[in-house]
Amino acid sequence: MNRHAARLLPLTAMLLLAAQAAQAETSPWYVGASQAFTRNSNVFYGVDDKALSDTISSTGVRLGLDQPISRQRLSASLSANHNRYSSLDYLNNTDYALDARLDLETVERVSGVVVLRAAQSLPTDSNYLTTGQRNLLSTRSLNATGRVGLVTMWTFEAGAAASQTRYSAAAYRGSNADQTSFNAGFRVRPASGLTLGASLRHGKVDYVDVGSEVGRNDLDLLAFVNPGGASSYDARLSLTREAYTYATGLERDRNAWTGSLGWNWRPTGKFSTQLRLSRDTSNASFDYVSNLLRANTDQAQNTTSLRLGANWQATAKIGVDAGLTYARRSLEQGLISGSDRTTGLSLNVSYALMRNIDLGCGLTWANRSVSYATTSQLSTQYKVTTYSCSGQIYLR
Repeated sequence: MNRHAARLLPLTAMLLLAAQAAQAETSPWYVGASQAFTRNSNVFYGVDDKALSDTISSTGVRLGLDQPISRQRLSASLSANHNRYSSLDYLNNTDYALDARLDLETVERVSGVVVLRAAQSLPTDSNYLTTGQRNLLSTRSLNATGRVGLVTMWTFEAGAAASQTRYSAAAYRGSNADQTSFNAGFRVRPASGLTLGASLRHGKVDYVDVGSEVGRNDLDLLAFVNPGGASSYDARLSLTREAYTYATGLERDRNAWTGSLGWNWRPTGKFSTQLRLSRDTSNASFDYVSNLLRANTDQAQNTTSLRLGANWQATAKIGVDAGLTYARRSLEQGLISGSDRTTGLSLNVSYALMRNIDLGCGLTWANRSVSYATTSQLSTQYKVTTYSCSGQIYLR
């Protein structure tokens, strides 16, 4: 037996006995432990003849809280894992993710939300693992949004967000960034099942160690359609303007049309699918969940992506999630240009062994190909497959 799994057995047994003795009513908190094993065929996203594989053991803890406070609600979660590599032991690390959310509501039609997040892990982006070093990514972010209306025909919304991104490896310090963004807009429901909206967004990314920055302004036009039945749709069309200021003093402006189309289909209570097509700039694209810019210093100019997801609750205990993704990036550096394409597949199966015990296994596969004219300065082709199985036990 793996010695890390053996160390987890006493804690697992204690939690299991406590969970069986606990009362059945819902608790506002939970505590848990987890163990996962992952096989990665290409840890550093290298080309085929340079691919390094390894097996990773991840032993973790889980904490959570979901507590109403009068008309407000406070929720928080913490997950942390100690990751040990069988061969590439210099990559051993501890990752964590702390999320806290406060939902605010007044007697009138004013509501809001404040979200705090702190996280650390090895990057999942191939651009930040190619040197073969241990390169930990640490992020801190704060996002606040206020709304007036919500249950009325008109809803007005405004928000602000800030974040800090830091890489531990010296080779990637040029990607260390501070970000801020602001947004304001409205939504109107002219008819049942139809919501229209517009918003203005401004964001700025400051690459603190190299003295360059990116500013971005967006005018968003939004539509949400729910005609009834199994399908719902959403669309966004944005006029985007980016302004780059480099450490040398060189400035460059860029205008682009960006946007997305989404279709959600739920024919039964146990099965649903999601299809999304999007086009955005790559160097400072907006994350419409966190209201933050995605800082990126690679050579991608535009990214067009397609994602298809499916969720199936096969039984009361068994759930299946599957996904297919495709992304095409246009690349440019000076007079050099090219493109790459990345295709990905994922399949995850979960099994609720007991009310407080979850098991699961998953498979992911990704393949990146580059155009003939693309050089290694712009992108590198790779293939990677990961297999993982995990178990979690909770005291609620």
